[in-house]
Amino acid sequence: MKLERKVRLCSAAAAVLIAAIALTGCGGSKTTASSAAASSVAASTAAATNNSCGEGVTWALADGTLTISGTGRMTNFTKDAPAPWADQADQITTVEVEGTVTSVGATAFKDCTALTTVNIADGVEYIEAGAFNGCTALTELNIPLSVGYIKTGAFKGCTALTSVTIRDNCRLDMNVFPDTVEVNYAEG
Repeated sequence: MKLERKVRLCSAAAAVLIAAIALTGCGGSKTTASSAAASSVAASTAAATNNSCGEGVTWALADGTLTISGTGRMTNFTKDAPAPWADQADQITTVEVEGTVTSVGATAFKDCTALTTVNIADGVEYIEAGAFNGCTALTELNIPLSVGYIKTGAFKGCTALTSVTIRDNCRLDMNVFPDTVEVNYAEG
């Protein structure tokens, strides 16, 4: 009798395990949203411990200045996998993007409410969606003529920003800047 009960329990456990594998997509070639989110969170955690914010791109925060340097694209961050400096966002007053960084990542500086100055090096080609969303103190912004594409809401909520200059053929998605910002164009 005890053996028969053990067999039934093992069969039930096996059925539960098989159902769990089928629901989570483990063992198959499909990637689920939850496994992708877990992967992004793991990448964000790794970035926080090694100062990486993209392949070949690093960050350093000292005395309120966040410096992004290196070669290549910044990581696109999300709500589930925020920038590694997000916990210190209210301490960041200046952002310097230098070196041969080619993009500013999505939501990279979201809600850096003390941020007043952004300097982006010549060579950055595009600014991803929501990159500076909610930077309410931002008053000074240097967008080099190398930037050819600025994505949706990149500067949404930057209520202190009044004027920017971008290259004349820069592609702008919808709602890049608040309605109160005067956009000036320079030949690029």
